[in-house]
Amino acid sequence: MTNHAVIPVVASALFAENTGARLACGVIAADGAPLPGLEAEYAAHFQLRRRVYVDQTGQLDASELQPDGTDRDADDARSITFGVFENHRSGVRVLGVSRLIIRGEQELPVEEFCPDSFAPGELTPKSVEVSRVIARHESAAVQDLVQWHLFAVMLAYVANHRLERTFAIIEPWLERHLRSIIAIAAIGEPRYVEHYLDYNVPIEIDIPASARLANAREGGVVDRYRAAEPAMSFFGRVAGGSCREQAA
Repeated sequence: MTNHAVIPVVASALFAENTGARLACGVIAADGAPLPGLEAEYAAHFQLRRRVYVDQTGQLDASELQPDGTDRDADDARSITFGVFENHRSGVRVLGVSRLIIRGEQELPVEEFCPDSFAPGELTPKSVEVSRVIARHESAAVQDLVQWHLFAVMLAYVANHRLERTFAIIEPWLERHLRSIIAIAAIGEPRYVEHYLDYNVPIEIDIPASARLANAREGGVVDRYRAAEPAMSFFGRVAGGSCREQAA
């Protein structure tokens, strides 16, 4: 399945007051509930997750889907969910999504899958895990930009809310890529994770160091996301007219 085929198009007024902006990024849901006015966008983010993880990459089995056809799981109810949207001639497209799972009193998935990486009682309720990171676009350059902004907005959220140690369990190729853009350290050896049907490596993200790197790379991008929250941030310019301009 192509990247074009997995990208959902949603009926959305997200760009109503920013018709010239190409992309929007920010928080779309907290604890499994969409932010007011972002109900359609949150529903569409599940479409992207399912199409990528089940239909495109096979990282999740169709048997794991909920009756409504989504890959929603118990961790969504303790997560902050982010999205990147494109103002496209075909409509508003969901290009990227991610979530931060807040630990609370329940183990993070990385603790379950990599118990050898943690000592008993090592993590606090404010520990978090980066999860369900997806970026898709027909252009590799735009796809990389989408992923970059997902990490920037998550760094901003962790800093704003004084969350603590931040982890992820990711494919080895993604670990190699992330080392070029943020500060990470492997905290265990790669291992096959049955739930993801793939080899994964547990990592810890150095939030202060990563924020400094991101700010230096793109003129204070993390600081801008911190200042904008909880509002969406808009960037880029549409080429060839937005969906609203095309319809006019």
